[in-house]
Amino acid sequence: MNSTLLFFVLAAVSGLHTNKLKEHVEVKIYAYKARGVTQVSAMPEIKEGSEYAAYKKRFDYLLINLPILHKPTAVEKRRQLNAYYPDSAKIQKAYLEEYEQDSTLMHYFKTTAAPIDNPKFLRQIQFTEAELMEVSSKFFFCDKVLPDSGIQAHVCVGLNGIKEAQWEKDYTLLEAFCYEAIFTAFDNDSSQLWDDFVLNKRESTAQFRKGIISLEQYLEHVKLELFRRMESSEVLKQELLEHYKKNQDNLAFTLTD
Repeated sequence: MNSTLLFFVLAAVSGLHTNKLKEHVEVKIYAYKARGVTQVSAMPEIKEGSEYAAYKKRFDYLLINLPILHKPTAVEKRRQLNAYYPDSAKIQKAYLEEYEQDSTLMHYFKTTAAPIDNPKFLRQIQFTEAELMEVSSKFFFCDKVLPDSGIQAHVCVGLNGIKEAQWEKDYTLLEAFCYEAIFTAFDNDSSQLWDDFVLNKRESTAQFRKGIISLEQYLEHVKLELFRRMESSEVLKQELLEHYKKNQDNLAFTLTD
């Protein structure tokens, strides 16, 4: 076999193994009653025995936020798939097929998996520490004014300030990393990051609590102030940089000063 033909044969064989989503992802089915009617929800996650399980949080971010199937516009499609219940296996198969046909999800899934699979992975994507802090700050999200004029805030995989940021640059990989780093820090029994978040939210609220003109304006001011404070938080920066140092060999990007 000549070298040219061998190249195409190897490329074709390799292509058969590039899609690892079904190998590493499972779909959990949850059934519940709502007004006496059985409702179904499906949630993708990395399998417990997967080699990617150690990096579950970054994959969770992608699997929850990126699929077209999870968008509000796909509500009817989800309803059709969930109608297969109680045949959970059929629902799981249908969801996995939808995910595998989702080019955006598959791109980021494969890119995230690549440096884990290959220690010699060539990193071409770069982010700065300033970008790291800006993106991470958007996870500390104020979303509601409480009856006592306090502010409700979330640090969440889906409910955050990422969607409204409207950045021109693609930060998807950095977002997944920040989510992983923040919640890894929160997992500690005594989390300095959580304490820092609570303190900054309290101080942001106090700054605008007096002289409220409208609840909408008040919420917006506190939200933006909390973003600003967390973006300059030394506690958050330290947690992020430490997590990066521990994981830089399995990340698809590099971080610069």
